[in-house]
Amino acid sequence: MMMPIADLLNRTTIAVLLATLSTPLAALDVDQLNWTETKAKWGQVLFCQRIYKMPEVQSRLYSFDVEQCDSAGQLMTGVVAKYSKQQQVHLKSQAEQHAVALGRNTREPYHSVAACREYCRELADIQDKRHDQ
Repeated sequence: MMMPIADLLNRTTIAVLLATLSTPLAALDVDQLNWTETKAKWGQVLFCQRIYKMPEVQSRLYSFDVEQCDSAGQLMTGVVAKYSKQQQVHLKSQAEQHAVALGRNTREPYHSVAACREYCRELADIQDKRHDQ
């Protein structure tokens, strides 16, 4: 039996987001990210923060999800601190454009919750380790 196109698109979107957002971060030194990597990772965090605010997604969240995503955002803000103020503004603009592109390519945002949860958790763990040092 042939899968409806809408169902195929949803499954494809989920697979792409999981692949994009689940890049192994544990061994990653976020301070060594180049401009493009920083833009992509920050954009992914912004995307997750935006979908977490959507009413249709909020019912799928645990209490710690938003906290971890906020912590991930703080980490990324700290990472971009190495750039000049003007570069930070430009980088944030590019990261927001990346978040918008992710949003456009996501047919059903609530399908991204699991990938966002994992992504933000890993970045929050890195942020927590920095605070412990």
